[in-house]
Amino acid sequence: MPDNAHAGHEQLVPVAPEFFVRDVDASIRFYVDGLGFRLLRRDGDFAVLGLGDAHVLLAGPSIGAGLKAWLASGPRGVGLNIRIMVDDIDAMYARVKAAGAPVVDDIKDQYYGLRDFMAADPDGFVLRFAAPIA
Repeated sequence: MPDNAHAGHEQLVPVAPEFFVRDVDASIRFYVDGLGFRLLRRDGDFAVLGLGDAHVLLAGPSIGAGLKAWLASGPRGVGLNIRIMVDDIDAMYARVKAAGAPVVDDIKDQYYGLRDFMAADPDGFVLRFAAPIA
């Protein structure tokens, strides 16, 4: 169920990447059931999801003309990752592994003071989950 208290607040988030996905329902299940995001808003083939202060927008093929063919053409988001700060990086890593998401860069402490890892969503978008090293 969407958290209606947050409906429409995605305009207030400084950066909210929008992922053009093949199947909004499948992506919602992945993010909500698998990774623990909240469904903040759902309007047909469009959804807003939240995890902490981070928002991710999902748009399906019916959103734009020509989008369906483009979605079928191959991978998107190559060379880009979206960093999402979390409170407990090890718990998020376990959750991602349990959801069966491909881990594309394993968890480790980084020289820049974060512990992070990268995983891919069902459409190949790469998410970098990170937390300050304790």
